[in-house]
Amino acid sequence: MLEPQSPEAQYAEGEAARSRGDYGAAMASFTPLIEREDEWALRGKLAIAKLTLDSGQNREALKAYSILLEEDPALIEAQEGKGLALLGLGDVEAAREQLLATNSNEPSRWRTLNGLGVAADMDTDYEAAARWYGMALESGGDNPLVINNAAYSRIMAGDYAAAEKLLQRALVRYPKEDRLRNNLAIAQARQGNYQLAISTWKQSVEPAEAVNNAGYIAYLNGDLEQAKKLFRQASDMSPRYNPGIARNLELVGE
Repeated sequence: MLEPQSPEAQYAEGEAARSRGDYGAAMASFTPLIEREDEWALRGKLAIAKLTLDSGQNREALKAYSILLEEDPALIEAQEGKGLALLGLGDVEAAREQLLATNSNEPSRWRTLNGLGVAADMDTDYEAAARWYGMALESGGDNPLVINNAAYSRIMAGDYAAAEKLLQRALVRYPKEDRLRNNLAIAQARQGNYQLAISTWKQSVEPAEAVNNAGYIAYLNGDLEQAKKLFRQASDMSPRYNPGIARNLELVGE
């Protein structure tokens, strides 16, 4: 007969499953923990709430974290999780209030700081967002998620050169992160460096899509002749009818 798993092993197995994106397996590992009558029950509840948040089930995550806070209002992980769930639901004001309270209780939580950056971006306060993301990076959040948020915030603020520099450095460390590469190409194209952007995009998408993407940024830049040229080139390169390219050609009157 097999020995029952220790709670440490169950928890570690759940975290390993979470890290590889297997949320079903993670849930199966975490669920038995909540039946225990020791500190592992709370760890299991927090793990399940975070798993729900990570999988985009913000309403369910909000319920889970709210229940945990009813049991212990000082539980910092639940304070943070509630704020992030509110942010995911688009309730920016409530999310900011919750995350600021969390930050006042524990100023060095990078997920809280990143959430405050996202909230600032949603209010188009890009300078405040830059400050929050900077603090998140300094507080242990030096990872692709925060870097990508910080860089895209710079793109929205129109500071394309700063975004490009940040993303180039990040891709040296995280060469497989296509989100970073996509935003790098956007930053390059926004500066009119269309061929460079195409080369960047080609590392993760088909050539016709890369050229079409550059054409769309040229259109946004108001560079209509360049946009037409790139859309035509993308259409010629595409091995089959591409409705996205066709729509973009219509945008420029082709």
